[in-house]
Amino acid sequence: MSVTTAARRAARIGIATTFAAHAIVSVSWAPRIPAIKAHIGLSDGQLGIALTGFACGTLLGTQLVRRPVDRLGSRAVIRVCMPLFALALVGPGIAGSLAGLALALLMLGLLAGALDVAMNVQAVDVERVYERPMMSGIHATWSIGMLVGGAVSALAATAGVPVAPTLITIGAVVAVTTVVPLSKLLPGGVGVRPNHGVHGRPGMLLPIAILGAIGFGSYLAEGSAADWSAVYLHEGIGVEQGIAALAFVSFSAGMVIARLVGDRFTARFGPTAVVRAGGIGAAIALASVLVLHATVPAMFGFGLLGLCLGPIVPVAFSAAGNAAVPRPEDVLGWVVTISYLGSIVGPILIGAAAEAASLRAALLIPVVVTLAVAVIAGAIPRVRRP
Repeated sequence: MSVTTAARRAARIGIATTFAAHAIVSVSWAPRIPAIKAHIGLSDGQLGIALTGFACGTLLGTQLVRRPVDRLGSRAVIRVCMPLFALALVGPGIAGSLAGLALALLMLGLLAGALDVAMNVQAVDVERVYERPMMSGIHATWSIGMLVGGAVSALAATAGVPVAPTLITIGAVVAVTTVVPLSKLLPGGVGVRPNHGVHGRPGMLLPIAILGAIGFGSYLAEGSAADWSAVYLHEGIGVEQGIAALAFVSFSAGMVIARLVGDRFTARFGPTAVVRAGGIGAAIALASVLVLHATVPAMFGFGLLGLCLGPIVPVAFSAAGNAAVPRPEDVLGWVVTISYLGSIVGPILIGAAAEAASLRAALLIPVVVTLAVAVIAGAIPRVRRP
């Protein structure tokens, strides 16, 4: 199916809007967790149980959505799930018990996971009709949306706006403003991958294993920076809390910059070189933070970590969606699921290691993992380009 220039441009705007909206909804409730915890009267352990609901829902959503995407197309799934996802943001704001909060976060995570697979399938199709790498730039809009959503929610908290009105407003704005852009997404059947003689599920196992491991390692390192960078500066180096929080800002800025320029490097040097350089650079960046153990090097180090990690997941997802197998969408679905596991397992693993030894020692885990990503990069399977 041919795609006109106008339709192609509209689809690009639509998928960028999808990623940004997904990020805004995904992170807007996080800055209000202390207020939600106090409102319901949860202990730290009970809060941990409730937060597990989001993780479980996300993993479940990435698996349940694969058949609807296959049968209906990614555009139809996105157009149904996005307004539901935005409205589900209300749940954590109005929950009045541990069970209610866990159920609300389970539903939010379920829709987040389903959308993640569908929008990455759509992003691969947009990339395909443009006939050049675009996944990194598309993922950059998610990083930008993350900063916007977190900032808006944090400002509302600072201004004393209650949780429920804040989340209701954000959800309503996202649901309304995304209707038109999402209608311009590519329909099912555009960019369909031909069968080039690879038959059966055994042909899918290798790309799933390799690309899933790369995504897992990158998400593990990203989650480590998000959850532990400020804690490391505050408790490990002795930096004041407000200054320590800038470490995550530095990391996020590095991610945005890397994803905005990542497609050019992928087009020029190829996915293997980009992932290998990113893994080695990320390991060096985090190792320098731990070795130098000072405020300024840590700020620069976490920024460099974001700069190096930024392109890795987009490259892995693009390679999965273009895998030389009959059903690359299934490969992509599994790779997204395995990658999410990294963001869940990583912070828990590092927390346990920090409890047993020290946080400084525990952060050696993502150093080793990112080096492993660099090694695995050499095994990225061949992908099909237009």
